[in-house]
Amino acid sequence: MISLDFEGEEKEDVEETASPWEGAVIYKRNSSISHVEYCTTLERLGLGKLSTEVSKSRASVMGLRVTKAVKDYPFGTPVHISVDITKKKHKLRLDGIIKTVITLGCNRCGEPVAEGIFSNFSLLLTDEPIEEPEIINMGMIFGEDKTKTFTGIGEEDDDEASIDFEDRLYFPSTEKKIDISKHIRDLLHLEITINAVCDPNCKGLCFSCGMNLNTSRCNCSKQEVEKNPPFGPLGNLKQQMQAKK
Repeated sequence: MISLDFEGEEKEDVEETASPWEGAVIYKRNSSISHVEYCTTLERLGLGKLSTEVSKSRASVMGLRVTKAVKDYPFGTPVHISVDITKKKHKLRLDGIIKTVITLGCNRCGEPVAEGIFSNFSLLLTDEPIEEPEIINMGMIFGEDKTKTFTGIGEEDDDEASIDFEDRLYFPSTEKKIDISKHIRDLLHLEITINAVCDPNCKGLCFSCGMNLNTSRCNCSKQEVEKNPPFGPLGNLKQQMQAKK
Protein backbone atom coordinates (compact mmCIF):
# COMPACT_ATOMS: atom_id res chain seq x y z
CA MET A 1 0.00 0.00 0.00
CA ILE A 2 2.97 2.22 0.56
CA SER A 3 6.34 1.94 -1.04
CA LEU A 4 9.60 3.44 0.01
CA ASP A 5 11.63 5.51 -2.35
CA PHE A 6 15.00 7.21 -2.15
CA GLU A 7 15.06 10.93 -2.77
CA GLY A 8 18.82 11.42 -2.54
CA GLU A 9 18.97 13.39 -5.79
CA GLU A 10 16.68 16.16 -4.52
CA LYS A 11 19.51 18.01 -2.81
CA GLU A 12 17.99 21.43 -3.39
CA ASP A 13 15.00 20.61 -1.16
CA VAL A 14 17.34 19.61 1.65
CA GLU A 15 19.25 22.87 1.40
CA GLU A 16 16.07 24.94 1.47
CA THR A 17 14.81 23.31 4.67
CA ALA A 18 18.29 23.17 6.25
CA SER A 19 17.52 19.63 7.42
CA PRO A 20 20.20 17.18 6.25
CA TRP A 21 18.05 14.15 6.98
CA GLU A 22 14.94 15.19 5.01
CA GLY A 23 14.41 13.04 1.95
CA ALA A 24 16.36 10.12 3.42
CA VAL A 25 13.27 7.96 3.95
CA ILE A 26 10.19 8.59 1.79
CA TYR A 27 7.01 6.50 1.82
CA LYS A 28 4.95 6.47 -1.36
CA ARG A 29 1.44 5.16 -1.69
CA ASN A 30 1.07 1.89 -3.53
CA SER A 31 -2.10 -0.15 -3.08
CA SER A 32 -0.39 -3.39 -4.16
CA ILE A 33 2.48 -3.31 -1.64
CA SER A 34 2.22 -4.39 1.99
CA HIS A 35 5.92 -4.82 2.75
CA VAL A 36 8.95 -2.79 1.79
CA GLU A 37 12.71 -2.93 2.33
CA TYR A 38 14.85 0.17 2.23
CA CYS A 39 18.45 1.25 2.69
CA THR A 40 19.93 4.61 3.63
CA THR A 41 23.02 5.62 5.65
CA LEU A 42 23.80 7.36 8.92
CA GLU A 43 25.29 10.18 6.88
CA ARG A 44 22.08 10.57 4.87
CA LEU A 45 20.16 10.89 8.15
CA GLY A 46 22.47 13.62 9.40
CA LEU A 47 24.19 11.24 11.86
CA GLY A 48 27.61 11.19 10.25
CA LYS A 49 29.33 11.62 13.64
CA LEU A 50 28.14 8.12 14.57
CA SER A 51 29.66 6.66 11.41
CA THR A 52 33.30 5.50 11.43
CA GLU A 53 35.37 2.69 10.00
CA VAL A 54 34.49 0.76 13.17
CA SER A 55 30.75 0.94 12.48
CA LYS A 56 31.20 0.21 8.77
CA SER A 57 33.32 -2.86 9.50
CA ARG A 58 30.81 -4.24 12.01
CA ALA A 59 27.93 -3.57 9.62
CA SER A 60 29.74 -5.56 6.94
CA VAL A 61 30.16 -8.48 9.34
CA MET A 62 26.42 -8.30 10.10
CA GLY A 63 25.64 -8.51 6.37
CA LEU A 64 24.49 -4.88 6.04
CA ARG A 65 25.50 -3.24 2.76
CA VAL A 66 24.87 0.15 1.17
CA THR A 67 22.72 -0.36 -1.92
CA LYS A 68 23.27 1.33 -5.26
CA ALA A 69 20.26 3.59 -4.60
CA VAL A 70 22.31 5.56 -2.04
CA LYS A 71 24.29 7.50 -4.60
CA ASP A 72 25.43 10.40 -2.42
CA TYR A 73 26.93 8.29 0.42
CA PRO A 74 28.05 4.98 -1.14
CA PHE A 75 30.71 4.46 1.52
CA GLY A 76 28.63 5.41 4.55
CA THR A 77 27.37 3.21 7.37
CA PRO A 78 24.26 1.41 6.07
CA VAL A 79 20.86 1.71 7.73
CA HIS A 80 18.40 -1.00 6.68
CA ILE A 81 14.68 -0.46 7.24
CA SER A 82 12.03 -3.17 6.91
CA VAL A 83 8.38 -2.09 7.05
CA ASP A 84 5.03 -3.91 7.10
CA ILE A 85 2.00 -1.84 6.09
CA THR A 86 -1.54 -2.47 7.30
CA LYS A 87 -4.43 -0.60 5.73
CA LYS A 88 -7.43 0.46 7.80
CA LYS A 89 -10.28 2.87 7.24
CA HIS A 90 -8.72 6.29 6.61
CA LYS A 91 -5.52 5.06 8.24
CA LEU A 92 -2.30 3.26 7.47
CA ARG A 93 -0.21 1.55 10.13
CA LEU A 94 3.51 1.10 9.56
CA ASP A 95 5.39 -1.42 11.69
CA GLY A 96 9.09 -1.61 11.03
CA ILE A 97 12.54 -2.48 12.26
CA ILE A 98 15.77 -0.53 11.82
CA LYS A 99 19.10 -2.30 11.55
CA THR A 100 22.40 -0.46 11.63
CA VAL A 101 25.61 0.05 13.62
CA ILE A 102 26.61 3.24 15.42
CA THR A 103 29.96 4.23 16.87
CA LEU A 104 30.08 5.22 20.53
CA GLY A 105 32.93 5.95 22.90
CA CYS A 106 33.88 3.38 25.53
CA ASN A 107 33.02 4.89 28.92
CA ARG A 108 36.19 3.39 30.39
CA CYS A 109 38.97 4.05 27.88
CA GLY A 110 37.29 6.33 25.34
CA GLU A 111 38.10 4.11 22.35
CA PRO A 112 35.42 3.75 19.63
CA VAL A 113 32.88 0.99 20.15
CA ALA A 114 30.58 -0.51 17.49
CA GLU A 115 27.01 -0.89 18.78
CA GLY A 116 24.62 -2.96 16.68
CA ILE A 117 21.11 -1.46 16.54
CA PHE A 118 17.86 -3.41 16.12
CA SER A 119 15.08 -0.91 16.83
CA ASN A 120 11.34 -1.44 16.31
CA PHE A 121 8.93 1.36 15.48
CA SER A 122 5.27 1.92 14.64
CA LEU A 123 3.67 4.86 12.87
CA LEU A 124 0.02 5.63 12.29
CA LEU A 125 -0.73 7.65 9.16
CA THR A 126 -4.19 9.17 9.06
CA ASP A 127 -6.00 11.32 6.53
CA GLU A 128 -7.59 13.29 9.38
CA PRO A 129 -5.64 16.14 11.01
CA ILE A 130 -3.91 15.20 14.25
CA GLU A 131 -5.07 17.27 17.19
CA GLU A 132 -3.04 17.37 20.36
CA PRO A 133 -5.13 15.91 23.21
CA GLU A 134 -6.08 18.20 26.07
CA ILE A 135 -6.16 15.34 28.55
CA ILE A 136 -3.91 12.30 28.62
CA ASN A 137 -5.35 9.10 30.04
CA MET A 138 -2.88 8.22 32.82
CA GLY A 139 -4.06 4.62 32.68
CA MET A 140 -1.97 4.23 29.55
CA ILE A 141 1.17 5.13 31.50
CA PHE A 142 0.46 2.65 34.28
CA GLY A 143 -0.62 -0.16 31.95
CA GLU A 144 -4.36 0.15 32.46
CA ASP A 145 -7.22 0.93 30.10
CA LYS A 146 -4.90 0.80 27.09
CA THR A 147 -7.77 0.94 24.62
CA LYS A 148 -8.28 4.64 25.40
CA THR A 149 -4.99 6.43 25.08
CA PHE A 150 -6.28 9.98 24.63
CA THR A 151 -9.58 11.70 25.18
CA GLY A 152 -11.20 13.27 22.17
CA ILE A 153 -9.77 10.83 19.60
CA GLY A 154 -12.69 8.43 19.65
CA GLU A 155 -12.76 4.67 19.77
CA GLU A 156 -9.61 2.92 18.65
CA ASP A 157 -8.34 -0.61 18.28
CA ASP A 158 -5.95 -1.89 20.90
CA ASP A 159 -3.02 -1.83 18.49
CA GLU A 160 -3.73 1.76 17.47
CA ALA A 161 -4.06 2.93 21.06
CA SER A 162 -0.54 1.68 21.76
CA ILE A 163 0.95 4.17 19.28
CA ASP A 164 2.20 7.36 20.92
CA PHE A 165 0.83 10.74 19.91
CA GLU A 166 4.12 11.87 18.35
CA ASP A 167 4.08 8.76 16.12
CA ARG A 168 0.77 9.73 14.50
CA LEU A 169 1.22 11.63 11.27
CA TYR A 170 -1.23 13.54 9.13
CA PHE A 171 -1.19 11.95 5.68
CA PRO A 172 -4.15 13.22 3.61
CA SER A 173 -5.41 11.01 0.82
CA THR A 174 -4.48 13.65 -1.73
CA GLU A 175 -0.79 13.25 -0.85
CA LYS A 176 1.24 10.58 -2.61
CA LYS A 177 4.26 10.50 -0.30
CA ILE A 178 5.39 11.41 3.20
CA ASP A 179 8.84 11.96 4.69
CA ILE A 180 9.45 9.99 7.91
CA SER A 181 13.20 10.63 8.07
CA LYS A 182 12.88 12.58 11.32
CA HIS A 183 11.27 9.61 13.09
CA ILE A 184 13.99 7.24 11.93
CA ARG A 185 16.65 9.71 13.02
CA ASP A 186 15.02 10.21 16.44
CA LEU A 187 14.87 6.46 17.01
CA LEU A 188 18.59 6.14 16.35
CA HIS A 189 19.27 9.05 18.71
CA LEU A 190 17.56 7.08 21.48
CA GLU A 191 20.12 4.30 21.00
CA ILE A 192 23.02 6.56 22.02
CA THR A 193 24.17 5.47 25.48
CA ILE A 194 27.00 6.42 27.83
CA ASN A 195 27.34 2.85 29.05
CA ALA A 196 29.09 1.46 25.97
CA VAL A 197 32.15 -0.68 26.76
CA CYS A 198 34.71 -1.86 24.23
CA ASP A 199 35.38 -5.04 26.23
CA PRO A 200 34.05 -6.37 29.56
CA ASN A 201 37.67 -6.60 30.73
CA CYS A 202 38.57 -3.06 29.68
CA LYS A 203 41.03 -1.58 32.20
CA GLY A 204 40.18 2.00 31.34
CA LEU A 205 42.46 5.00 31.73
CA CYS A 206 44.92 5.85 34.49
CA PHE A 207 43.32 8.51 36.70
CA SER A 208 46.67 10.22 37.15
CA CYS A 209 48.33 10.34 33.74
CA GLY A 210 45.42 9.36 31.47
CA MET A 211 47.28 6.48 29.81
CA ASN A 212 45.22 3.69 28.26
CA LEU A 213 45.91 0.73 30.54
CA ASN A 214 44.75 -1.74 27.87
CA THR A 215 47.70 -0.93 25.61
CA SER A 216 50.33 0.55 27.92
CA ARG A 217 51.64 0.46 31.46
CA CYS A 218 52.31 3.38 33.75
CA ASN A 219 54.16 3.76 37.04
CA CYS A 220 51.65 6.07 38.67
CA SER A 221 50.37 3.51 41.16
CA LYS A 222 53.91 2.43 42.11
CA GLN A 223 55.05 6.00 42.52
CA GLU A 224 52.01 6.77 44.65
CA VAL A 225 52.78 3.87 46.99
CA GLU A 226 56.40 5.00 47.36
CA LYS A 227 55.28 8.56 48.00
CA ASN A 228 52.56 7.59 50.47
CA PRO A 229 53.44 4.37 52.38
CA PRO A 230 50.38 2.26 53.22
CA PHE A 231 50.93 2.71 57.00
CA GLY A 232 51.59 6.46 56.92
CA PRO A 233 54.35 7.71 59.31
CA LEU A 234 54.77 4.19 60.69
CA GLY A 235 55.41 2.70 57.30
CA ASN A 236 59.19 2.79 57.73
CA LEU A 237 59.23 2.15 61.50
CA LYS A 238 61.41 -0.93 61.12
CA GLN A 239 64.05 1.02 59.22
CA GLN A 240 63.97 3.80 61.84
CA MET A 241 64.49 1.38 64.73
CA GLN A 242 67.35 -0.37 62.98
CA ALA A 243 69.03 2.96 62.34
CA LYS A 244 69.02 3.80 66.08
CA LYS A 245 70.85 0.58 67.07
